[in-house]
Amino acid sequence: MTKIIDIVPPNTNKNDEVRIIKKEKVKKRKNFPKVLVLILFFVIAGTVLAFLIEGRGNVVIYPATKDIGLEEVIYISAQETGIDFEKNIIPGEYFEEKLDFEDAYEATGSDESATKAEGTITVCNEHPSSKPLKLVKDTRFLSSEGELTYKAVGAFTIPAKTGGNPGCVEVSVIAEEVGDNYNINSGTFSVPGLKNTEYYTTVWAELKSDQKIEGGSRSMQRVITEKDIDKAKDLFEEKYLEIAKESLKRNLDEVGTYIYLDEGFKQEFDKFIILGSKGDKVDSFKIQATITTKVLIFRKSDIDKFIEKKLLLSEENRAFVPNSVFKEFAKDESEENTLILKVSAKTYPKISEILILNDIKGQEIEDCKSILKSFPEIKSVDIAASLFWKNRLPKNKDNINIEIDFEK
Repeated sequence: MTKIIDIVPPNTNKNDEVRIIKKEKVKKRKNFPKVLVLILFFVIAGTVLAFLIEGRGNVVIYPATKDIGLEEVIYISAQETGIDFEKNIIPGEYFEEKLDFEDAYEATGSDESATKAEGTITVCNEHPSSKPLKLVKDTRFLSSEGELTYKAVGAFTIPAKTGGNPGCVEVSVIAEEVGDNYNINSGTFSVPGLKNTEYYTTVWAELKSDQKIEGGSRSMQRVITEKDIDKAKDLFEEKYLEIAKESLKRNLDEVGTYIYLDEGFKQEFDKFIILGSKGDKVDSFKIQATITTKVLIFRKSDIDKFIEKKLLLSEENRAFVPNSVFKEFAKDESEENTLILKVSAKTYPKISEILILNDIKGQEIEDCKSILKSFPEIKSVDIAASLFWKNRLPKNKDNINIEIDFEK
């Protein structure tokens, strides 16, 4: 058995080279120092910029105030068109409103309305004597139930019995009392006046089919009394004069530019009609009226001008502290349309913001306070800068805000 061995000899050629490739490691770039530099740059730049920015300043001034008062007699004239400061005349005008009203009032009186029932009955005589029977006026007839009594309107004669038939006659009767319970259309009656006589059981009365007794009634009707009318007039006047007045006041208050006094209202009735009279039988009655209300008014702006002029605010270069002016008006009874005006208020000197800004711009805060406190018009000040590291106000006047405050 032959073995074949295949052997490949090694490469012994010296010119052949074996190349070995080494993988180089990638070096990481270090950026940390650059970021730190960038942050440091911005911090420095921001700090420099912050010191270069002026920021804003805020100055609160508390002016020195003064209490003042005024009391003047003023005249309101509807004929004047302007203020007369020498004569204390304020122009005014009449404001008028006309309204219609109607109201109903109850009648409290009473009247009893009552009637007696009347009718015709048939009266019969069955007595065997064959003689007619005469009965007098107001002869009574008693119903078979014994409850209702009627009287004959006049004297009458009952015919005698003839043959086997009783003698009968129609008699007009009227109820003894008022009321609708006496209204009947059937029934029989006895004659109580014949009691203890031989005719009592032989004389009777009845309502035939075509007969009835009617017309009885009793009712209570309300009536207007003199007291009802007087009371209604008083209530109407009290109620609707006030309503008319309040309506005019409401219209004036909605406008909001006028002053008036409650004592200055004048009212009158152009029409006053009572729809009913004493004795009228009704449950209620009405009153209709037209009321004219007017009042002399004057403008708030005219009073403000008058006060300002009298207090010489313009000449002294002063102004009112907001919400400090209190005005009081009282009626002067000595003359019509004359009022007593009392005023109390606080004033303060007007302060020139331009002059103040020129004095304090760019100054240190403490120096600003000293400068402003030297003004006699200023009681105290509060000054602040928006950038806490700055201790002075901006040089640019537009960056300084000035406020006037009165609360301190």
